[in-house]
Amino acid sequence: MAHECGASREAFEKATQIMCTQVSIPVSDRYNSLYDEKDLHHALMALSISNGYAESGMRRLSVEAGARTPSGSWVRDRVGDVDEKEMTTMLDRALDSTLDRVKSFRVFTSPVVAAIDTHDLPRYDANLDGGFLRRGKRDRGTTKHEVYATLQCVEEGRRAQIACEQFGFFDEREEVVGRLLTKARLDEVEMSLLLLDRGFFSSSVINALERSGQAFLMPCTLFSGVKRAVMEYSEGKRKRVSRHEMGPEESRASFTLVILPKTGAAEDEKDPLKKFIPFATNMPRKRIMWNVRRLPKDYRMRWGIESGYSGVEQLRARTTSRNHSLRLLYLYYALILYNAWLLANLTLARRFARVLTKPIIPLQMVKAVLQRVIVESFGGGG
Repeated sequence: MAHECGASREAFEKATQIMCTQVSIPVSDRYNSLYDEKDLHHALMALSISNGYAESGMRRLSVEAGARTPSGSWVRDRVGDVDEKEMTTMLDRALDSTLDRVKSFRVFTSPVVAAIDTHDLPRYDANLDGGFLRRGKRDRGTTKHEVYATLQCVEEGRRAQIACEQFGFFDEREEVVGRLLTKARLDEVEMSLLLLDRGFFSSSVINALERSGQAFLMPCTLFSGVKRAVMEYSEGKRKRVSRHEMGPEESRASFTLVILPKTGAAEDEKDPLKKFIPFATNMPRKRIMWNVRRLPKDYRMRWGIESGYSGVEQLRARTTSRNHSLRLLYLYYALILYNAWLLANLTLARRFARVLTKPIIPLQMVKAVLQRVIVESFGGGG
């Protein structure tokens, strides 16, 4: 237990140092001011690990510390004063810095399997907030959502958050994918395979991935051409692995279509569309044919990003504020603390000369240790 706590404290100190260095949020510089920038970041971390709202979260922290702490309005106002574009730039740098710390453990010396996913946060605004929101399927009583696309390694032992992009109303999917890939390359993270869900299945996204030279794998949406291909395969008129084209003439996309049995389908299922699942990929044919039945296993690694999404949600503060800087900070803080969790595990694994294949320190333990350290920083712990 002592080792786990020690590694968690080290990760906390690194995260605090990164945030104080990379995300400069002005506070009062008067000699008699109560709180400095480090206090602000400690308060923000406390809100993150408690999934709290600013006012109630700060009141709770004050009770636990048995001392005066910043008010929720003070925290919100300090963050809200920062320009949105400046905040985005600083947060990108902070996320890059945590990734650099992870890379220092040499876990990215070989190419990784990564995935792109979207985080849809429901919003109940009367409008689209100047393009900050997107429309989508009705969820929790609204069709408007604040959407972020994240790129994450999905391999155990190096499951880090690599990059994040805010997905505005006017952003096209291929543009967001392109920006994420650019960030990964700037961070020198090489991806052997990129996994995407069928929400990204379009000719424009496939063409963007081809232009970037990025190997990808994603399930196909059952458009008419794909449906026809699955029916032809079931009738013996099409091979399991074949070329397929789709999209308008000016942006036609060509890719390899792989049709495989759907896991969990009933043995007596007659409908080919329920019996088989089509995948789109640009992997070399030799790689596919070497072990074609491995593809579903490769794609199931994508569920690693679902685990990552769950972890991020356990580290995200809540707010009803429409201030973009505050909302961006809350999400990025969750991504950065998620990477700090990975750092704590890598630190402990190195200490015992182990290869990290799954988390040694549970996320809840890291949260408990961080809460204790934050309480102590405000004068509690006696």
